[in-house]
Amino acid sequence: MFAIGFSSNKLTNTASYHSRRNNTGAGAEIGTEGPLGRILTRGERGWDIIDELKPLPTEDVIDKPGKGSFMGTDLDLILRTNGIKRIILGGITTDVCVHTTMREANDLGYECLLLEDGTGATDVGNHESAIKMVHMQNGVFGATAKCEDVCAFLDANRFDAPDNEAAIVPNAKPFPFTIRAKKTAIVMIDWQLDFTSPNGFGAALGNDCEILRKEALPNAVRILEAGRKAKCAIVHTLEAHKPDLSDCPPSKIRRCDKIGQIVDEKMGRILVKNEPGNSIEPLVAPKPGELIVHKPGKGAFYNTNLEFQLKRRGVETLIFTGVTTEVCVQTSMREANDRGFECIVADDATESYFPEFKKYALEMISSQNGIVGWRCLTEDVVGALSS
Repeated sequence: MFAIGFSSNKLTNTASYHSRRNNTGAGAEIGTEGPLGRILTRGERGWDIIDELKPLPTEDVIDKPGKGSFMGTDLDLILRTNGIKRIILGGITTDVCVHTTMREANDLGYECLLLEDGTGATDVGNHESAIKMVHMQNGVFGATAKCEDVCAFLDANRFDAPDNEAAIVPNAKPFPFTIRAKKTAIVMIDWQLDFTSPNGFGAALGNDCEILRKEALPNAVRILEAGRKAKCAIVHTLEAHKPDLSDCPPSKIRRCDKIGQIVDEKMGRILVKNEPGNSIEPLVAPKPGELIVHKPGKGAFYNTNLEFQLKRRGVETLIFTGVTTEVCVQTSMREANDRGFECIVADDATESYFPEFKKYALEMISSQNGIVGWRCLTEDVVGALSS
């Protein structure tokens, strides 16, 4: 909820956010003495938010230098850090600061709702026109509603109500793990033919690829299907480089000169985006709308927009499957852990060409009270998502 521009000079961004404007370059009166101190100047009496809308101690106040609340502020970072995707706007004036903020938010991917009778302008015609602009072209900037209707909806859907959507994985290691489907993403790490096919990159290195497909792949299918039914976000990653290998460090090529080369004509160039071998196993193929991340490194976050995409969807919890356990899966979990996500991996839905590496990688994850994350079995994940 945003309350925009309700400073005493004119008559505030909710979580609650209150915004105020300070523009020293537009108009001769800014910064000059007025009845409440220097006009539009931080710290003056007129800069205070009106008593009726005084922020609570836990509410954010955004001091903005322009008309919009996003330019020159950390508002977008605050919203995304808190997993906020939808914004309700009220404030003054409808046609200037409120509308500018709504336009900025719309361009940044937020869903916006403007309070028709919770905003106002000095010119009634401008207020009415600003409301009408929002409705045009199938809601080009968002939607509008009356305060009474919004309050009724919020009362019926209280955000401070007990969370009945949480499911517990009681057998998780090192201790029980909580899953909330609406804040959870299933992360399918590198189920690509380069690694799983007998004609692929993994096999060219002398590895037995069947070990990846025997148990882990069927279990990954079960978790993926359960995640889809529970309406979790779904992420598929592939280790993939640009055709010119400009995103592949020379050090990586020195350690593996097969990258970009053709070992099997049917598979195309190894670890190169859009080549046949760089496609996902049919059993876990992405569906329309699911996120596909082409990553140039071992981790899913390095040099990708995965963190941004997860946070804009409000995701807090990640459930991992994939290959190989000790390389791309563990690296991605470590990156996610450092970014504040709660992570769990299904032991039997991940695999390595080397069983001993898998064993020790999983032990590393859950050691020291879950230093990287949690572990469980496929049946635990499926049961929690189905509950």
